[in-house]
Amino acid sequence: MRNLLFAFAALIVAAPCVCAADAAASLNFYKKQALTLSAEPSREERAFAKTLANGLGTWVKQNPKNASAAEALLLQARLYVRAEAYENALVTLFMLRYMYPETDLALLNPLMSSAVMAVQPKQRELATHLFTMALPAEIKTPAQRQAQALFALSKLSGRELYAPSAQAFEEFFAVNPTYENSDLVELWYGDLHRVNGNYLAAISQYKKAGELYPKTPYRAASLRLIGDIYADNLKDTANAMGTYTQVLREFPGSSETGIVYKHMAILDENNKQYDSALINYDKAIELLGTAPTAYEAYQGKADVYIKTKNYTSAYQTLQQTAAAFSADEQNSTDALLKAADLAQKKMRQPALYVQALEKALLMHPQSPQAPELMYELGRSYEQQKNNVQAIAIYKKLIINHPTDKWASRAQNRLSRLEK
Repeated sequence: MRNLLFAFAALIVAAPCVCAADAAASLNFYKKQALTLSAEPSREERAFAKTLANGLGTWVKQNPKNASAAEALLLQARLYVRAEAYENALVTLFMLRYMYPETDLALLNPLMSSAVMAVQPKQRELATHLFTMALPAEIKTPAQRQAQALFALSKLSGRELYAPSAQAFEEFFAVNPTYENSDLVELWYGDLHRVNGNYLAAISQYKKAGELYPKTPYRAASLRLIGDIYADNLKDTANAMGTYTQVLREFPGSSETGIVYKHMAILDENNKQYDSALINYDKAIELLGTAPTAYEAYQGKADVYIKTKNYTSAYQTLQQTAAAFSADEQNSTDALLKAADLAQKKMRQPALYVQALEKALLMHPQSPQAPELMYELGRSYEQQKNNVQAIAIYKKLIINHPTDKWASRAQNRLSRLEK
C-alpha cells in the first residue's frame, strides 16, 4: 500500500512535466509542419497554412504563460501571411507586438507590410503607426497589454478585418472577466463596431458600457458617443439632439458637455439654424478652452459667420483662433491663412490680407509654409507699391531658404524690382 502511495505521489509531481513536454512537442509539431510548405504555396497549401495557424491559436490559449508563447504567435502570423489571410495575420501581429513588446521589430515589420493589406488603404499609415509606437510605461500586466492591442484594433476598419478583431474582443472578455477597466474596453469595442459601419451594434455596445458598470466614469461619454452616431452616421437629428440634451441634463459638470455643445452646434449649422449654432459654439469654446477639441468649435463659429456673410466677425474669430492655438503651429497657421484668404477674396481688403500673413510668419517663422508665405507677402507689398518691404522680404526668403522653389521665384521678382 505504501509503495502504491509513493507511486501516486510521484505521478502527481511528474504530471506538470508531462504537460510541459506535451506543449513543447505540440509546438515542435507545428514547426515541422510549417517547413513542409513550399516557397510559393498552392491553394491547397494556403488552406493548410491557415489550418496550422488556427491550431497554433488554440495552443497559445492553452499555454498562455508558456515561455514559447511569443514564438508560437510569431509562427502563427507567418502562417497566416503564407495563407494570405492578412486579416488574421494583422490581429495576431498586434497581439504579439503588445503582449510581448520585447519582440524584435525587425522580425515583425516584413510580416506587417503584408498584413496591413487587410486595412482600408486610407488607414494603412495609421495601422503602421499604431503598430510601431512604444507601449505606455504604465501598461504592465498581460491583461493591460492585451487591452491596448484591442484599443489599436478598434481604430482600424476593413471588410475582412472586422470579424477577427471582434473575436479578439470577445476572447478578452472571456479570459479576463474581472479586468478592472472592462468598461473602457467595452467602449473600444463600440468604436470597432462604429468604424466598421455596424452602427446599431455600436450603440448597443456603448449602452452596455454605460449601463452595466454602475461605477464607470464613462457614463456621460457612452451617452455622448451614441449621440454622435445618430448625428454623424445615421443622420437622425432628432435622436441625436435628444441624446445630447440627456447628457447635458444628467451630467452637467461632465467633461463631455463642451464636446456636446460643439456637436449640437454642428447639427444646428448643418440645419441652417445659425443663431443657435453660434450660441452653442460659444458655449463649447468657453468649456473646452484651448483643448485640441476646441479648435473645431472656433472654426465652426468662423464658418457660420462666413455663411451669414458677416466676414468681419469671421476674420476676427480666425485671428482669435490663431492666438488661442499659438502653440500649435499647423492649426494656428491654417487659421491665419483662412483669414488671409477671406480678407482677399470676400472682404477685398489687402491690408487685412497682409496683416494675417505677417502674423503667421511672426508666430511661426520656421513653419514649412514660411517660404510660400514670404513670397505671397512680397507680392502683396508690391501691389501696395511698397517696394522697399517687398525687396526686404524677398531677400530674407532667398537667404533663409536658398534651395526652396519659392526662393527661385522670389529671385526673379527681386531682379525686376532692383533694375
